[in-house]
Amino acid sequence: MALKKTSFYHTRNKIIPNNKAAAELLGVDIAEIARMDKEGAPAVMERYILLWDSKRINSPGWDGWCFSRGSLMHKRMIWKPENLLNARREAERIGQLEAEIHKLYSLYGLIKITKKLIYKKIGRRYYR
Repeated sequence: MALKKTSFYHTRNKIIPNNKAAAELLGVDIAEIARMDKEGAPAVMERYILLWDSKRINSPGWDGWCFSRGSLMHKRMIWKPENLLNARREAERIGQLEAEIHKLYSLYGLIKITKKLIYKKIGRRYYR
């Protein structure tokens, strides 16, 4: 007769089917995961896995957002940490480019651009 599986096993297997990943998440070794699957685990371990799987954000303006498995989710959109860091870098780069464009369109910038165009048009020998 097969042994009845514990609630920890069912929860863990549904959320993290890989023993190695579960051991890494909980900070124990694989043998300990196997033991907890057979004998049961502290309730905190099971709650931690459930929390890791899905954590709703209860703040004004964050309706429908949640953290799940290391990603930020809203409806069907998923943002991983790498995506958020890349978005920040792109926003910083856009800010730098906008500042450069603003500088170019200032009076000094327009004079500088005009000098470069004149330099290209008439050549080096006539330009001072």
